[in-house]
Amino acid sequence: MKRKNKLSRREFLKLSAITLGGLALTGHNPDRAFSRYAGIDLEDPYNPIFPENTRLGRVCIGGPGTPVNVKSEPYMAAPNIRRAWFDEVFLWKQQVVTKNEFINFNVINQRWVETEEGYVFADVLQPVEHKTHMPLSELPEMSDGSRGMWVEVTTPFAPMDLVKPKENHQWWIRDPHNLYPRVHYSQIFWAFDIRQHPTTGITQYCLKQGMGSLADVYWVDAAVCEPIMPEDITPIHPEADNKRIVIRIRDRGLSTLTCYEGDEEVFYTTVSTGRIDEETKKSVTPLGTHTPWRKLVSMHYSADNEFNDFDIPGVGWNFGVEPNGVYIHSTYWHNAFGNMNSAGCINLRPKDAKWVWRWVEPYISYEYPGERTWQGFGISTPVRVDALI
Repeated sequence: MKRKNKLSRREFLKLSAITLGGLALTGHNPDRAFSRYAGIDLEDPYNPIFPENTRLGRVCIGGPGTPVNVKSEPYMAAPNIRRAWFDEVFLWKQQVVTKNEFINFNVINQRWVETEEGYVFADVLQPVEHKTHMPLSELPEMSDGSRGMWVEVTTPFAPMDLVKPKENHQWWIRDPHNLYPRVHYSQIFWAFDIRQHPTTGITQYCLKQGMGSLADVYWVDAAVCEPIMPEDITPIHPEADNKRIVIRIRDRGLSTLTCYEGDEEVFYTTVSTGRIDEETKKSVTPLGTHTPWRKLVSMHYSADNEFNDFDIPGVGWNFGVEPNGVYIHSTYWHNAFGNMNSAGCINLRPKDAKWVWRWVEPYISYEYPGERTWQGFGISTPVRVDALI
């Protein structure tokens, strides 16, 4: 496919090896985003280029204009070096733990990410990377004759070309604070069309969401959209009997999710759950044994009420625990796994969520909208939620 980027990826990587110099890959303030590489302006929709095969971290909490602190040492009371902003991307050197004498007992996680500039609290930095893929010249054909495929975003962020005025979209795009609408690492969308951009010649996929969203569509660089094919989401251990999930919520410790086949533990990870009310001891994530009722490849989550206010697109690997809106799903807007940090859902890292989604029963069709709803017992993998207070 023909590309007309102002700077080739090969040229960029050669240059970046010289110019990293301890600086963050991208900066962000409430008014604009810019690159510190050779004056490449990230407002140009075809130059948010990052080094490949490199571990990176994206400031993921809040939204445009949300600051976090870069510290001189890995603890909360350390001096601030500077402020970083939403969507700023750092080289992720290593993850470290606060020394005992500096532990902050008001937070569960004591993890920090060492960057070229200093330390950033790990809960606010999404682990990301930049991977590119050869765009397809034709989308796979579905059983009804239509064409399309699921794709996962594999770059820290990428700009979107909208097909209608910004103010006519769902809130996450039309939000006046969101000056440059983007897709983000690990989001999942359905690609249903291909084009060469009329000005740049870059191959783009036209994307839309699965359930829970308005009928918005947008063009995104195909090179940063990894195809998810049917063979990529085949069931894990479909022959196993007595599958079950146990989620353990701890108010002063790490919350976890464990998958069992009979009495054998086959998967374990830390998760983020809803909080427990200190006075009533009730959990926002409902306790007890649940019979899941729904499963989706991708879903849009939104709420606007006295308890919650969010609008989150392209969330992957969703397993409906109960019909009041509680799901097990992938998460890209925080890295606070182990904490009680959600509005009630069970938040997992993207790769963990995909594994669990493939493992749980029932199994669903690949084709859009990638959703199945059912009723009755004995169909789905049961989920038990316990609070260990």
